[in-house]
Amino acid sequence: MSLPPAPRKRKGWMSLTIHKILPETPDTLSFYLRDDDEKDIPFDYIAGQYLTIRYDTVTEKPVVRSYTMSSSPSQKGYCVLTVKRVEGGLISNWMCDNLKIGDILKARGPIGKFCYHEGTAKSHLIMVAAGSGVTPFISILREYTGNKHPTAPAKMTLLVAYRTTEDIICREELEKFQKHEEVKIIITLTREETDQYHFGRPTQEMLDRFLNIDESDTTIMTCGPEAMMDMVTDWGGQKGIIEEQILTESF
Repeated sequence: MSLPPAPRKRKGWMSLTIHKILPETPDTLSFYLRDDDEKDIPFDYIAGQYLTIRYDTVTEKPVVRSYTMSSSPSQKGYCVLTVKRVEGGLISNWMCDNLKIGDILKARGPIGKFCYHEGTAKSHLIMVAAGSGVTPFISILREYTGNKHPTAPAKMTLLVAYRTTEDIICREELEKFQKHEEVKIIITLTREETDQYHFGRPTQEMLDRFLNIDESDTTIMTCGPEAMMDMVTDWGGQKGIIEEQILTESF
């Protein structure tokens, strides 16, 4: 039996060119990147991993920031960073205000263990996010929806909070994911009440209401504000989920 090819890795800093910029919300952009020489991305990655970007001219000293790729590893030709403006955000705001097609980013990676680990994770993946914390889960949903992998989650549930309807990142795609029987998407808004979505910040009561959990067959991943992740972690522990099956990622 032949072994699968080793993952492609690129040591040091890469030069990735912006080939497309798409608005996701009024304050969120997706940047499509590729290596011009290879006409592709020069590395393999796992859904949920991130790239570290270096800026040498924004301030007097070089500045680095990390952004999770929202694209799927199975999407060829490019990787995508989805970046949201944040109050006081030096680099995120600079990227949204200044980057244009043809610009080159210095990038390093992929990096990170905030992933669905095939073979060790459980068959029901519960994901809880807020705002731009949804980006690793967009990557995971893009990768596994439709059970493209024999070891993909049998069931994926995403509960994500946004401020208003216009803040929903990748809204159309989330609606398409929902059409797959193995996927359930719960969207809650914190500053707008509508008939289409739920209302309120994620709480343990909300998790109890929307998430069916089997402590023997569930992995929980959560990304967003620290207080929310602490709440989700505590809730998972109360439900009997062992520590190794609860993953967090600060955003």
